[in-house]
Amino acid sequence: MAALMNDVLNNDHLKRLPEDVTVPGGRPERGGVLHFGAGAFHRAHQAVYTDDTDWGITVAAPRSREVIDALAAQDGLYSVATLGPGGSRYRVIGSIVDTLHVATETERALDLIASAQTHVITLTVTEKAYTDPAGIPGLLAAGIARRAEQGGPPLTILCCDNLPDNGKTTRGAVEPLLSGAARTWADGHVTFPSSMVDRIVPASTPATYDRAFEHLGVVDAAAVEAEPFTQWVIEDDFAGPRPAWGATFTVDVAGWERLKLRTLNGVHSTLAYLGALADIETIAGTLAMPGARNFAERLIAEQIAPSFTAPDGQDPLRYGDDVLERFANPGIRHRCLQVAMDGSQKLPQRLFATIADLAAADIPRELIALPLAAWTRFCAGTSDSGAALPLDDPLSDVLRQSLAAAGGGPAARIDAILGVRHVVPESVADDHELRLAATKWLLDLDRHGVAPTLESI
Repeated sequence: MAALMNDVLNNDHLKRLPEDVTVPGGRPERGGVLHFGAGAFHRAHQAVYTDDTDWGITVAAPRSREVIDALAAQDGLYSVATLGPGGSRYRVIGSIVDTLHVATETERALDLIASAQTHVITLTVTEKAYTDPAGIPGLLAAGIARRAEQGGPPLTILCCDNLPDNGKTTRGAVEPLLSGAARTWADGHVTFPSSMVDRIVPASTPATYDRAFEHLGVVDAAAVEAEPFTQWVIEDDFAGPRPAWGATFTVDVAGWERLKLRTLNGVHSTLAYLGALADIETIAGTLAMPGARNFAERLIAEQIAPSFTAPDGQDPLRYGDDVLERFANPGIRHRCLQVAMDGSQKLPQRLFATIADLAAADIPRELIALPLAAWTRFCAGTSDSGAALPLDDPLSDVLRQSLAAAGGGPAARIDAILGVRHVVPESVADDHELRLAATKWLLDLDRHGVAPTLESI
């Protein structure tokens, strides 16, 4: 289909897209869901689930407005390309009915939180957002207070970020900011269910938009790409109406969270740090290194699976095999540096919780010390080739200052990282066996690099 680069995806194009592109059967007339976080993951996950219902979403971007401006220009439409070994399938999503820029439309954001038309608020704002009372927690608290003052209907706030007990984490960030009548009202009218979300969604790049243009014949400045697999497990604790999402509703999300955070996210982060150190761009490329898959399989079988009890009907080893197959998908170019971001916020639940439980069960921790050594070396900022590595982390200054003060010895550098108590729990920091094993791995990484280290396992 011929098109000009200024011909932008919108409602007028839906009937003129190629026949192999799935389009919305109809556009929702109401919102009902207010979502904070306009990133690619939401567009490839929760918004897709909502597109299968008759509900709509108002997407709120806390800071950057690039995505929501693109969505506004496209009548809220955008495409999701599902990338598998056999090629790609395109679907246009129509569940987004409005957009909001929180930084410049704070009053409107508060009005929407308070609105009787808003029944569910969902969140994908990254792990670090829940520690900033002046950010999203403060905004939610102020909106809840306004809703309480207006005598509004019950409200469900559903966290979709990769945090253990993420509903409790969200409640713990918001409730202390409420007081008086607002706190009393929230106790009886607001719920914070936990959820577990799963789909590999690389950050969109110029190549993403080029591929969308080639397939759709029109410009899609909000296009995303994702793997075929998708999963959403939600605690069944809604205060009011909810969309008919095709999710798994359960009374206990915790087992699912541990299964995913430790087996998928933990291995994902491990491969990201090893790959970045080895100057490899993608997770799939890292997993293809000699010895990498063997190490990942052993890490899952010998360290991760014994650290927790899986939910009924789930086999951690089979789940782990499926995870590695997903990571190896050549269609998904998930960049190591993207996964490596914000390690100080991610590793407490992806790595250190596993280590703590292994120690409590008196299970040796030699293999799981390698991810700790890889992160330590990654934080120093230099790959095996001597190339500079960015440390995109809210604690980057703390981490690099600690390493600089420790000097060049591997034992001192491991001690420096374990001493960052903002990140490492005391039981892990005091784990002598872990320190010895991590020091040995760091020495191997320093002397030989990632590739020989993996091959030697």
